[in-house]
Amino acid sequence: MGEAKVDKDRKTLEAIGRIYCTAHHVGGKDAAGLCSECRETVDATLARTQACPFGHEKNCQDCEIHCQRGDARKRIREMMAYSAPRMALRHPLMTVEYLRKKCQA
Repeated sequence: MGEAKVDKDRKTLEAIGRIYCTAHHVGGKDAAGLCSECRETVDATLARTQACPFGHEKNCQDCEIHCQRGDARKRIREMMAYSAPRMALRHPLMTVEYLRKKCQA
């Protein structure tokens, strides 16, 4: 996966994580605004997307296989379920990119 794509994925995951973390966790945030638990979830998800056998061309929920397993999958789904409705107002360009990718699936 290219550096630009990895950087875009990292920014998107950090934005999702920041929205969730701000609402659910207090104190101990890093420079991106994530607590250690949310940072771990974002980093684990990014690592899995980089190793995606399909080149991470689709949105994860539309994929035939699911790279995330167990607690990691539960945590990222919880973060996304909370953050998704809030992304359109806070990060409209990221939302448009997500929808574009979803329509291609």
